[in-house]
Amino acid sequence: MSTERIGPDRIQEMMTGFWISKVLFTGVELGIFDELANGPASAEVLAYRLRVHPEALERLLNALVAMELLQHNAERYRNTAEAQSYLVRSQPSYIGGQVEHLSQLHWRLWQYLPDAVRENGPRVQQVFGPVFNILQAVSSDPQRLRTFIQGMHNLSVPAAREILETINLSGYKCIMDVGGGSGALAIAAVQKHPQMRGIVFDLPAVCPIAEEYILTHGVQDRVTTHAGDFFDPTTLPGEADVIALEWVLRDWQLERGRVILRNCFNALRTGGVIIICEKLLDHDKTSPLLATLMDLHVMVSTGGQEHTQDEYCELMESVGLREVQVSVLKGNRDVVIGHKR
Repeated sequence: MSTERIGPDRIQEMMTGFWISKVLFTGVELGIFDELANGPASAEVLAYRLRVHPEALERLLNALVAMELLQHNAERYRNTAEAQSYLVRSQPSYIGGQVEHLSQLHWRLWQYLPDAVRENGPRVQQVFGPVFNILQAVSSDPQRLRTFIQGMHNLSVPAAREILETINLSGYKCIMDVGGGSGALAIAAVQKHPQMRGIVFDLPAVCPIAEEYILTHGVQDRVTTHAGDFFDPTTLPGEADVIALEWVLRDWQLERGRVILRNCFNALRTGGVIIICEKLLDHDKTSPLLATLMDLHVMVSTGGQEHTQDEYCELMESVGLREVQVSVLKGNRDVVIGHKR
């Protein structure tokens, strides 16, 4: 029998984990990283600029130093390289829009996780009222939508590279990124494969923002946008021989996801492929941790669910896709690919 003493330290880390999130949320909300992008400053100077209490701010700054998002020397604070790249609003790699989205919306939904488990349903109406819609709330505010898309883009770029290193698209001519946001995957695909062109399919409010990213990457002659609704099959163009669904199906219950996938299958050219990019649950759904947490996240927010590779294979085969293959990747997405024969 082991005599090793079991302590509560790991459980304590878990129960205080939300402290870390809230310190990050507050740093972004107050504009600390944006202000320090102008140069190092003391707590007193920052407090004056941000109009907050200097002693309280110093305590927050010290926590951010401990979290390795700030550095402190000679009584002045400065951004680390990581914070400068990802938490300063003026930087093209900014992901603070995602931080703000989680802080302003999802933070409140997660407080009602026990109710979501009791009732197996999202908490949006419980928190924000019966007519509130998260998607409409984000898309109706142009600045919020822009920073949200920017954050998703910068999270999607490394994932897109890993996906394209895993699958061979050299024999295909047109990729349609359904629910593609900024078009990160379509942009990366045409950059890697000169023979390809791309379509970013998303809601009307998103397409103009995607066009800006397309222009920035200099692929406007090969990537276009198409506004529509993936639940309305008449809005899906029939030009693509590759259709990608990244972090789309998880937002819906299985049968709603089947509708989306069937509509994409019908729009896909014969001989083409559909690529589902989601972080897969293992067979007994107890790992990886990221996927299990995402599963809870969509439960409280959209009412969706994450799936195993077997469930996605069944889903693909049920709409007519064949030769389904699965690749588990290192990043925040895995790949399930099926062929239309």
